[in-house]
Amino acid sequence: MGQNEIRFDPGSLPDRIRDFVKGARAYDCSFSEAAVTLRIEGETVMYLKMNGRGALERECGMTRFLHSRKLGPAVIAYCSDENRDYLLTEAVAGENGISPGHLAHPEKLAAAFGQHLRLLHRLPAEGCPYPGRMAEMLDKAAASGRIGQAAAQLERMRERLADDTVIHGDYCLPNIVMERYAFRGFIDVGDGGVGDRHYDLHWGLWTLRYNLKTDRYADTFLDAYGKEDVDPERLAMCAALADLQAD
Repeated sequence: MGQNEIRFDPGSLPDRIRDFVKGARAYDCSFSEAAVTLRIEGETVMYLKMNGRGALERECGMTRFLHSRKLGPAVIAYCSDENRDYLLTEAVAGENGISPGHLAHPEKLAAAFGQHLRLLHRLPAEGCPYPGRMAEMLDKAAASGRIGQAAAQLERMRERLADDTVIHGDYCLPNIVMERYAFRGFIDVGDGGVGDRHYDLHWGLWTLRYNLKTDRYADTFLDAYGKEDVDPERLAMCAALADLQAD
């Protein structure tokens, strides 16, 4: 159950969403200021995400793609009005990676987190609706006007980073659902597509450090993923690219 029950008027929603949530209770579980996320509890449990018009199109496409591979929830409905996107998905049974039960055993958590990322990265890239994610990120960074002395570094990234793996794009502990560390589904995949595996590895290391308040479990994560497939130079490049994209 969500933490904060809110008063909720389904009449304010588009028709395609309204009928699914009528009579349900709503709980605000938003992590972002930009996007509103509600846990909807009625005959079934669902999640409704609302963001600016066009902002959820990629998340819808990636969620459908991963669901077709049994790695994510089903999309119940997706639509837009003049100002907003609305994405309604089924709930994945389990708890995310920052639940107290999962955080209580950090060694086991880090190992499971690495194993589950490997599961995603084994997917064939064919059929993924969003190819060329690294090229897209690099173009965005180059156009930001904040590159300065990093221009040469950016060109080196273009040479070394590969668009050859299905990535989550925001592989952090809140964005995976597990049940006693067993994989149940990837969520919040709006930054996903075909990119470089090291981008997910960077964010995996970042979230373990942030949520566990230590670097102690980095090797556990990488060993579980498969350290033989980790290129330190590309990992460092992805960390630098993430910094270049930071608001």
